[in-house]
Amino acid sequence: MSRESSNNSGPPNANPVSTAYESYLRDTPLITRYVLNATVISYLTGFFFSPAYLLANIPVFTLFKFQLYRILTSPLICTDILSLFFTFMGFMNHGVKLEQSMGSSFFAVLFITLTIVTNILFLIVSVLLWGLTNSEKYLTAASLGIWTVLLGIIAVECSEAPPDMKRRLFFLEIPTLYYPLVLLALFSMFSGFRLAYGLGVAVGYAYGYGKLDRWKVKVETVRKWENRDGGGCLSSFVQRVGFITLGSASGPNAWLIGSGGGGGSGSGSGGGGPAAVRAPSDPAASTTSSFPSSGGRSLGGGPRGGGLLSRGTRPPKTSEERAALLERAAERRRQQQADGDGDEGV
Repeated sequence: MSRESSNNSGPPNANPVSTAYESYLRDTPLITRYVLNATVISYLTGFFFSPAYLLANIPVFTLFKFQLYRILTSPLICTDILSLFFTFMGFMNHGVKLEQSMGSSFFAVLFITLTIVTNILFLIVSVLLWGLTNSEKYLTAASLGIWTVLLGIIAVECSEAPPDMKRRLFFLEIPTLYYPLVLLALFSMFSGFRLAYGLGVAVGYAYGYGKLDRWKVKVETVRKWENRDGGGCLSSFVQRVGFITLGSASGPNAWLIGSGGGGGSGSGSGGGGPAAVRAPSDPAASTTSSFPSSGGRSLGGGPRGGGLLSRGTRPPKTSEERAALLERAAERRRQQQADGDGDEGV
């Protein structure tokens, strides 16, 4: 009896489902978590009715029935388990790092901007093709799924990377600038070309090259949104677990090895967020991007450069350049040590 009572007096075993959910809340930034939660809900509701019929960007409904909300809801649709798996694999690998780098507010603005511009272009192109061909299939074609926006986000990042950077896709080394195009070709090979995917990549490149600067918000505006004392429009979200404020955004440090994959709350609400660094520069007024110049790690990409290089410096490509860089660093250390010895002698 005593043995049984001693065994029963110990703490109960942790529920693995509850533990996994708590880890998901703690390690996933707020906007990324909202997007993933919406896709899961969309998939689950698919057992009862078709969310694509109600939420996808279909020209005949969006334009001719004036259901404009579809422009915003179309990326949140997930219709099958395979799409859900790839959504989590792609967005968890990329969205977490990007939201840590930019902050939740800027990431939300980027996501909404790419969604709206891509879907408006999809409607325009579909109506033009319908007028030219008189084929109603262009009016019933749909733009849906997270990859429409995610391909645009990847194109934004890749357009900001130095031209000599490369990313690995399976066993191939691909120049970073062309990485989104290779992904688009790969998707087209397996499921056929989708107009929305192609437009998403094009909009991402346009955003990265500054063609959509008028749609970018200023740092001062985001600070007003996040101002809790001043009653900003995002003040209630700042308190939530996983929200990364402008001041706690880690910039390119989010892509460094060892920085961890977890998001956090920049408001001190309990998340294990990145360490606070300087706020990113105004994207509308500065030529320096908040996206990493290291090429990132998303979807098979690996970080390039290293700790010896400052941001924007071209990493060494040959062993001679690396040796010269190390020699210069050693010479600086010897010079600093010599200066310190001279000061002690005085």
